[in-house]
Amino acid sequence: MKEEDTGVAAFTVMIVIIAFLLVVCVICPLAIQNFSQQPYAIPLMSTGLALPFVYFFVFGGIALAKTKKAD
Repeated sequence: MKEEDTGVAAFTVMIVIIAFLLVVCVICPLAIQNFSQQPYAIPLMSTGLALPFVYFFVFGGIALAKTKKAD
């Protein structure tokens, strides 16, 4: 069985995305004084919030392509 058939790759990517979100959206604002006023705060947080949607479309697109190919 290939790794993508078991879902290990998708699960690992989602865990990495969740860890990135935790660091960028929770830990950084608590640990860095005036984090929201830093020039890198908004790009980091918006990237973190966009990653789950990218994940959904990438892995959803792969699953959709496999389904259409099977038909």
